[in-house]
Amino acid sequence: MRIFWWVVVPVLAGLVLFAAVREVVPAYSAQFGTGIPGTFTATERNCGGRSCSWRGNFVSDDGSVVRRGIGLTPGAEPARAGDRVPAMEAGNRYNVYPRDGSTDWFIITLLGTVSVGVLAAWGIGVVRTLRRSVGCCSSES
Repeated sequence: MRIFWWVVVPVLAGLVLFAAVREVVPAYSAQFGTGIPGTFTATERNCGGRSCSWRGNFVSDDGSVVRRGIGLTPGAEPARAGDRVPAMEAGNRYNVYPRDGSTDWFIITLLGTVSVGVLAAWGIGVVRTLRRSVGCCSSES
């Protein structure tokens, strides 16, 4: 159990925090409408477990940005292949966002915050363990 707390927990929390930091700017850009507006055309539905996702093509309203084989984050679900959804390109390498909004920004914020909390608790545990092992700062005089 100690190996889990001292090694696995900080590595997992660090990886989640890294992913959250990498995705936070595109998610917030899309949420607040600062991306490139366009249309997502669904071409393929992928289902696994309890959820499904869509892949397709994105074309900006002015035709200057075209992304093929891109994912669509949850928020506006096409009913079938060929359906078109108003979308926003916001700089995410793998997905575009529905123009009506997505929950990605909230999930990313929540995961990032929890990761920072876990890493802070882990760091406090490291400091306490080091103080005990060195015999530092004891109240004995």
